[in-house]
Amino acid sequence: MKMSNGHGGNIRAMAEAVGLQADDILDFSANVNPLGFPEWLPSIVDRHLEAITRYPDSDCVSLVETVAARYGVEKEDVIVGNGSTEILYELPQAIAADRVVIAVPAYIDYRRAAERAGMVIRRLFMKEDEGFVLDLDVLDASLEGDDLVFLGQPNNPSGLVFDAGAFRTLALSRRTTLFVVDEAFADFVDNMDSLIRDRPPNVVVLRSLTKFYAVPGLRLGFAVADASLVAKLKDRMLPWSVNVLAQVVGEAGLRDAEYAVRTREFVRQERNILLETLASLPGLAPYAGRANFLFARITHPDIDAPALARQMLRDGVAIRVCDNYEGLDRRFFRVAVRTRDENNRLCEALAKVLG
Repeated sequence: MKMSNGHGGNIRAMAEAVGLQADDILDFSANVNPLGFPEWLPSIVDRHLEAITRYPDSDCVSLVETVAARYGVEKEDVIVGNGSTEILYELPQAIAADRVVIAVPAYIDYRRAAERAGMVIRRLFMKEDEGFVLDLDVLDASLEGDDLVFLGQPNNPSGLVFDAGAFRTLALSRRTTLFVVDEAFADFVDNMDSLIRDRPPNVVVLRSLTKFYAVPGLRLGFAVADASLVAKLKDRMLPWSVNVLAQVVGEAGLRDAEYAVRTREFVRQERNILLETLASLPGLAPYAGRANFLFARITHPDIDAPALARQMLRDGVAIRVCDNYEGLDRRFFRVAVRTRDENNRLCEALAKVLG
């Protein structure tokens, strides 16, 4: 089912469309940590609640220091935003490039951010018959020089990752191109070779904290980039955009290694079981992504993803139709990895519709 903003997670609109209450919808359209927020979060929020009577630190100094320590980078190379989306939208405005290259299908806001900056957009279509895998040689051949490139790692909606080592070599050979690598879901990936480590100077790495710590309502993300670009972004971004509760939750989350390990173990186990079940259903061809969601193609001859979503929503299960991703059509959809019981309910609803 298509949402007005082009994203998943709009429970109110989905519930209204089928005459249900929002609490009646089991939402597989938004990819949030299935464990829920960490146990310590309510006490952290309660302890700092009085701080909302004061303006937050506009420079997020303590959180920036925590990010720098966590990832072994310089403080000057870190910028925090009201979700990584805030930084994403400012990036094209802060650089001199006139052209953007986007490997599609990809997160819809890459294109929107480029359009807002008035940039010429070149789409690099990852091919269905190649499993939507990014070909770095094809990407290299598409570059002209002073380009801005957006890539998802892992990609949204496929959940696939590219070879980070080979990408570093490519980036270093294209010094006048700025590569923005969106690692919004990287924390969910086992043994992830994050580009924050050994980051080429012309690479910006975006990270979301709201998805992994299950706090999308707080809005929090950061980027690691060359200090000169970070300074330009700071000059452009609105003051006080990151509230005080988001800042303290972000600090605590980044220090909680146990929660991160437990999440990755849980997601890996449940994703593998869900993938196997989806593959067993008639009329479905899922992709073996590595994030906290799975992408699938409908092979059933008599139904498409919008129709599937409508029928499932009547049973209180929401999926993410992907026909508004460039390079995809009405056969594709995406589902989050949730708990075992919830995933079973999803599969039962799919089986009911697909026969």
